[in-house]
Amino acid sequence: MQVERRRRPRPIPPRRPIEPLGPIGPRRQRSQPPVQSRRRVRTKFSRLKYRNILCLIAGAMAIGWIVTIPFRIRRPPEPPVILAQQAVSPQETLSPPTIEPSENLAARQSEPTFSYNIKTPPNPVYSQELQGIVDEAVKIATSKGLPAEPLSITLFDVSNAKAHTFAGYQNQTLRFPASVAKLFWMAAFYSALEKGIITQRESAFTNDLEQMIRVSNNDAASRILDKITDTKSGGRLAGEELQTWLKKRNQINSFFQSAGYNDIRITTKNYPIHYLKQEGPIGRDLQLRGDPSQPIRNQVTTDQAARLIYEIYTRQAVSSVASRKMAYLLTRDLDPKAWKNDPSNSIQGFLGESLPTNIYFGSKVGYTSKSRSEAAFVRTLDDRAIYILVVFADDPAYAKDETAFPAISRYVFDRLNARGPSSLP
Repeated sequence: MQVERRRRPRPIPPRRPIEPLGPIGPRRQRSQPPVQSRRRVRTKFSRLKYRNILCLIAGAMAIGWIVTIPFRIRRPPEPPVILAQQAVSPQETLSPPTIEPSENLAARQSEPTFSYNIKTPPNPVYSQELQGIVDEAVKIATSKGLPAEPLSITLFDVSNAKAHTFAGYQNQTLRFPASVAKLFWMAAFYSALEKGIITQRESAFTNDLEQMIRVSNNDAASRILDKITDTKSGGRLAGEELQTWLKKRNQINSFFQSAGYNDIRITTKNYPIHYLKQEGPIGRDLQLRGDPSQPIRNQVTTDQAARLIYEIYTRQAVSSVASRKMAYLLTRDLDPKAWKNDPSNSIQGFLGESLPTNIYFGSKVGYTSKSRSEAAFVRTLDDRAIYILVVFADDPAYAKDETAFPAISRYVFDRLNARGPSSLP
């Protein structure tokens, strides 16, 4: 039988009594050498690591900047140029789309120092084929229950340099152009700038020009028109002071009338103008309108608007440089991503809404509660269709309807694009 042996516990030594602390004296210095502070020694490896990190960060920033360029800057494509029309024999040339110059045109041309540079209107050939397209466009509008009487259309086909052709419907009828008048103010502005009538640099007006044409801002347009004519809106005037003001403002009419834009009237501002706190014309601007029962309104034909668009895109309006600048201002992006969420866009309800996005499109629209109008230049990338389409509709029914203009535009585009460049009849 085994007996489990247990270890005998060791005796615990008695604790030493704790002596009371005496007065604290200065601590004795040890004879050990002082400990040096640790300093981080940078090696070539560490410097290289940080350099690589900085390079990677800089590279990532550069790549990000390059990738986001299309989203930060949407530069419009280079505006195309219409080839000048080659001469055609007299028997092939019918009446041009503009009103014939009046008898006193020669006298008026010698008077103004401020006048449009192109005195001879374009001379396209009348096309029965285009007339059929225009007539069908009118039917599109009337099929929607819209009236034909207040409607004007000009179609100008420039796809063939040997034969620029045209057709129209009530295309020489003067109508209220709404903000399409700003197209004419833009041309007059560049002329006044180049002739030294406006002495400030162009850069001083860059924002107003862009706002006037791209956004159709009335405040900007008011300032531009004032600058061109050296006038200002304000209270009523009388006597010689009023006559001087009226003569200055009417310079904008004479500018184009002396070049064959007969009876054009573009002296009246567009309202409302917020910086003037005006919902409509008052004071001298109201005096400009004359008889309140039959007020003088801006009046332009679709042929005249088509002519100016033509002269801009043939690089003849004012100068080649000025025409190029104007074409840039007129350029529109038809991609819905560019305009869908913009409440001031000039695409929805107008000629550009129904067109393909991969074309060049330049235009100026006009819109009020009582009218809808637009002058547009269209060019496909393969040059099968190059044309100018101007539609004025001076009636509240067209202002309310957002389907007629897109439908007309798509019909004209499909017909001309399917046919290809025009040829002489």
